[in-house]
Amino acid sequence: MHFVELLGPTACAVGLAAGSRHRLLEDIARRLAPDAAVALRLLDALNERERLGGTGLGAGAALPHGRCEGLTAPRAGLFRLARGVDFGAADGLPVDLVAVLAVPVQYTTAQLALLAEMAEALADPGLLERLRTATDAAGLRAELAEWTRRAG
Repeated sequence: MHFVELLGPTACAVGLAAGSRHRLLEDIARRLAPDAAVALRLLDALNERERLGGTGLGAGAALPHGRCEGLTAPRAGLFRLARGVDFGAADGLPVDLVAVLAVPVQYTTAQLALLAEMAEALADPGLLERLRTATDAAGLRAELAEWTRRAG
């Protein structure tokens, strides 16, 4: 299973508006969760992970993630923001590309493999540039799918 295969219909967006990291995570939790109750639990899981240390990877990319009770399958999101927000990246740059992973609580090894895949993808300057120039959600998905195909 690859990260790109987990992207649901509302889990990709270009031009997402978010005034803060918290507001962005609220929006993402609503998009990824099957219902409002799970969205609240997912938001808590994402915020808990952020409290452990910001998930900003550098170069304007972040990879927030969490395990969530109420999810029966992993879900992912890929978003380009209209304006960057602070994610506590070591390089101090605001984040405008966000890949999110939410998994059921029992996921361990699979979660780590998916996180490693996306960390590698978001470290690729060429992919970051292509994601930043994609014109719509389908373009984001297509660029990530092509990167995944090439990475093998």
